[in-house]
This record gives sequence, C-alpha cells and structure tokens, in this order.
Amino acid sequence: MGLRSLPFVVLLASLVGACALTDPVDNRYDMIGRSLAKARNEAIFLNLVRASHDYPLAFTAISQVTPSMTNTSSFALPTFVEGPGALLRVGTAAAPATLNTFPSTAPARDFIFGNTTASNATVVSSNFNVATQETSAFYLGFLKPIDLQTLDYFIRQGYSRELLCWLFAESVEITVAGHTFGLQYDPPNDYGCDPQGLKHLCFADFITVATGAGLTVEELTLEAASSAGKAGAASSKDSSGAAGAKSSATIFAHFCFDRVLGQQAVNRMDDRHRAIVKAFDLKLAGPLCGSPSWNPVADAEKPQADTMNFSVGPYKFKISPRSAYGVFEFLGTLIKMQRDHPQQLRTAFIPQDRIDEITGLPQLNTIADDSNIITIVPGYTPDCFSHTWFIDGDYCVPESATNTKRIFSLLAQLIAIETAASDLSITPIVRVIQ
Repeated sequence: MGLRSLPFVVLLASLVGACALTDPVDNRYDMIGRSLAKARNEAIFLNLVRASHDYPLAFTAISQVTPSMTNTSSFALPTFVEGPGALLRVGTAAAPATLNTFPSTAPARDFIFGNTTASNATVVSSNFNVATQETSAFYLGFLKPIDLQTLDYFIRQGYSRELLCWLFAESVEITVAGHTFGLQYDPPNDYGCDPQGLKHLCFADFITVATGAGLTVEELTLEAASSAGKAGAASSKDSSGAAGAKSSATIFAHFCFDRVLGQQAVNRMDDRHRAIVKAFDLKLAGPLCGSPSWNPVADAEKPQADTMNFSVGPYKFKISPRSAYGVFEFLGTLIKMQRDHPQQLRTAFIPQDRIDEITGLPQLNTIADDSNIITIVPGYTPDCFSHTWFIDGDYCVPESATNTKRIFSLLAQLIAIETAASDLSITPIVRVIQ
C-alpha cells in the first residue's frame, strides 16, 4: 500500500509547493524598463535615418504599459475504486470456470490519473498604448529655436561645449567695421567658408575658436516680491503661521567667456588648432563670466530676439540657433555624408590645402575618446548599441560610438524639454497587475 500511495503524496506536495509561489515584480520591472529604453533609442535612430533620406520625421509616444500574468491551476482526486469490485467468471471449455474479483472499470489498478486530475495554465501579456505626437502643442515646442537657458542645461550636465556648438548653431553672422559676413555649414552646398570673412575662417574654425575662448552661458536668478507685498497689503501666511509675501523668480542668461573652460579646451587640442585659437583670441576683449558689470535688469524691458547675440570688442556676433527639428536634420545630413559621400558642389571658397579637411566629416578637437560627431555603419552585428532598418537596408550604431550614444541621450532630453508633458511620455506609466 505504501508504494501505491506514493504518487498521491508526490502530487499533493507539488500542489502545496505551487501554492507558495508568487509573481516576482523585479524581473518583470527590469525587463519592461530595458525594453522601453531600447524602443526609445530605436525610434530616435529611425528618425535620424529618415532625415538622411529626406523623409518626413514621425514621432510616437508610449503612454501606458500594462503587463499581466494569469496562472490557473486545478487539482482533483484521481479515479479510483472502493469495495470488492464485480465478480467475473473466467474459464475455458476445457477448464471449469472460477470466480475472480477485479475492479469493474480499472482491471488490476487501484486508481487512474486522467486529464482532469491536475493541470496548470499560464498566460503572460504586455499591453501598451501608442499615441501619435502630430499635435500643434508638440510642434510648437519642437520647432522653437533653442534658447540660452536650454543650452545652459546641457552645458551643466557635462556635454561637450564643442559638440553643443555643432548641434545647436545653425549659422553665425559677424559684423566688424560696418561689414557683415555669414558662415553656415550646409554640406554639400556650403561648408561655411567665406573668402571675405574675418581671417578667412570657416564655420569649423569658428567653433574651434569659440570653444578655445571659453564661450559658455551664465545665468542669474533674481527674486522679486509680489505687488501685494510691495504695496503693504495684507501679507499671506504659510502653514507655520509666519507672514510673508509671495515672490517670483526671473532667470536671465547671456553669453560670456570662462578662462578656465577655455584653457581646458585648448589643452586638449593639437598644435594647429591651438594656433587658430591664438590668432583670433576672443576672451581678451569679451564679457567675462562673473563680471559685476553685467546688469540684466537694464535689458529686461527690451524686446528679446530669437538669435543669440553678443559683442566682443569691435566684433558683433549673431548666432542663429537650431530647433530640435533642425538638430535631427543636421545629424541626418552627417549620416548622408558618411553613407553617400556626396560630391562637394562648391570648393572655390575653400583653401586648396584644406579641401579634404573642410569637405570631410567635421571632427571634434576636444574629445579624446571619439572625434566623430555621429558614427553610423551599415548592416547589423551583435556589437550594435542600437539597430534599425530602412528602405536601403540595416543601420547600426556601434558600441564604440560614444558621441553618438551621448547624442541619443541629448535628443531624448531635448524633445522632453521642448514639448509639453501631455504630448510626450519619456517615462511611461507602468502598472503591474498581480
């Protein structure tokens, strides 16, 4: 009897053990988080590839993710027989019949396991909501030029100032002695070289000079009491009962030159680029960061331009910033140059000894681990940080492309800053249903 009851004991123990299992949250949370991060990177990558083919950009947002798991277990007693069973006559014509006792439904067995005795079914699913971002609120922020405060956000987070200049500066106008000339990097039509320009600098040279001179953004926050507090009206009280007037904070930002940042950038450059910075030294005549002569309140009532303007001695600079959309288009142009190697259409204004340098992909002089702004390779390998495909095949961002990975992070942050929270959920709502 002991051996016959062994299957029943094993089954009962398994059932009790199954009842003690719970659905862990940590593994599912980690898996969903990784999946959302991968989807976000691939969405950004696909839009960059679209821009390189002059396709319209398309943006969608995952607004809600609902993972669920259902586990159903059933247990029932097996089919078994109690009592002596039926009496059956077993015999042949040559031998007399004898009476033998067998279970009527299961000869020679005490019980039977059937398909309804024990069963288990598990169903796992992840439901998510995808919403288009083709709204007026989204594009109002997405097409708005980058302002100084947003630029300062990224500088404070440690992004390279040289990289930010390439990403956010659409064009530069320099006025000196009543003469204005402009530099714009728009390959292959224009590489930003003007023979009438100051010291024959190209657009890439201007970024080198600005970085080596320590060009950065300085902010000043001023708090002013409300009109009710100034007029002596009844002051409000906070939760502790102390009287006080409400105050409003206004943030002012302007371009200035930081000698420490400039020297750090120059130390990372090679000799040729150090010579370019030295030949056009802006920091000696420009506004220094932390100078007490800056009075932002005096300019607070003046109309604010959508360009970034500053003066350095006799030079007046006007930088036209890109929008978030313009950053995608610029990076798409670099991908097109890297993929198609288009023939330059205009080389008359480029010095002959610098044609290969100016018409090639722009290089960063102050970043040691990666000198390319963006690196995209065709095909797919397991060593891809991000992968996508388009009409002409697969694209891959290699793990070694550190600047490209930084740009992916920057673009995600930029879109979130420049758009309303209701139009984009960089951090989707996740509900775990037990």
